[in-house]
Amino acid sequence: MKIGFILTKSPSEQGFKTFIDYSQLYINNDQISIYLVGSGVYCSRKSYFNSDLDKLFENSNVYVSFNDLKTRGIEKDQIKDGLTLFSQYDDMINDIMENLNQVVSF
Repeated sequence: MKIGFILTKSPSEQGFKTFIDYSQLYINNDQISIYLVGSGVYCSRKSYFNSDLDKLFENSNVYVSFNDLKTRGIEKDQIKDGLTLFSQYDDMINDIMENLNQVVSF
């Protein structure tokens, strides 16, 4: 199954922990796409370390909203390697509608 996670929570919010716990159910069995939007972009920073998240990122397609990075003062060179930037929410919606079976938002 192809599953997508839309993460809008920062690492300091309870919803972030729920996302990490829930995503572990899928990490070895499914194709995962993660969309970091809103405050979710904070976990894309190179300076943020979470072993569960890093493992999840290694096994997933991870997309980061460029506009949300920019709004929060995070530069492109400050995000982890291997993440894909997208500029328009329409790009995210099109990818979700065309390529995923299920989407969950946190």
